[in-house]
Amino acid sequence: MDIRSNKPRRALTIALLAATLVSGTAAACLCTKGTIIVRKFYDANANGIQESTEVRLANWPMTLGSSALGTLGTLLTDSFGYAQFSQIPAGTGYWAREATPLGGNWVQTAPRVNGVPVNPVTGITVTAGHTTHVAFGNYCTKPSGGRTPGYWHNKNGYATMLDGNPPSVLPELNLLVGLNLVNHNGSAFDPVSHPQFAAWLLDSNATNMANKLSSHLAAMRLNVEANFVNGNRIYAPFGGTINALIAAANASLGANPYTPAGHPQRAYQETLKNYLDALNNGAPVVSPTPCSRTFAPY
Repeated sequence: MDIRSNKPRRALTIALLAATLVSGTAAACLCTKGTIIVRKFYDANANGIQESTEVRLANWPMTLGSSALGTLGTLLTDSFGYAQFSQIPAGTGYWAREATPLGGNWVQTAPRVNGVPVNPVTGITVTAGHTTHVAFGNYCTKPSGGRTPGYWHNKNGYATMLDGNPPSVLPELNLLVGLNLVNHNGSAFDPVSHPQFAAWLLDSNATNMANKLSSHLAAMRLNVEANFVNGNRIYAPFGGTINALIAAANASLGANPYTPAGHPQRAYQETLKNYLDALNNGAPVVSPTPCSRTFAPY
């Protein structure tokens, strides 16, 4: 047999086989269906973006649905933080929803639409033979641990300031002298004793907003020094760490020590004061690591 005469037949056989595969069930599925992978990560800096150092979260319920098909099902994220929905008909109008933990201390940060986190995320398109990715980010919060200016005014605060060896308030007072604290009239306040400091705290008011900001800045600086508050923790409303908030407040006082009604920097100082006031009262801060979580039955 002349082997050269088999070449056209072999080519035809391959072509027929390929045509059979394309028209078969497996290839038809490949051409009409796709995959959606929902990824879950812990957003340790609360910015809505997954950095390389941020971990994935397992056992988080994710639900997939469609405006045309309704709810398609719920999966738990695996050890890699993935919930993979396979064999999804190609098309538009799909949505993905993450479950919200019970307890109220988890905050969603991604995905976002116009800067606002959305859950569910809608308008997902599935392309045949391709994988579509959706990422949900969350962080959890814990109380700051702060103590109020009233605490630092009373005997408990005084006892805390005497925690050195030998007991002395001078190290704490020197920390306060290093800040740009001000009196009612905008003059510098440099405390030399606890009674003087306590009286100043009690007498502070917002007629000069810089004076009221000073009292909360002083309390927060002492909170950090006493390890009641970790200055490296992120306070989401501020968008940065507590140490950065302390620095911003101190810089503002240095530049604008007298901010009565009508002053252009008064509103900014009031915002900083409100942040510090909240943290001195134990406002929640971002935990650097994931907290425990439970979900309602699904």
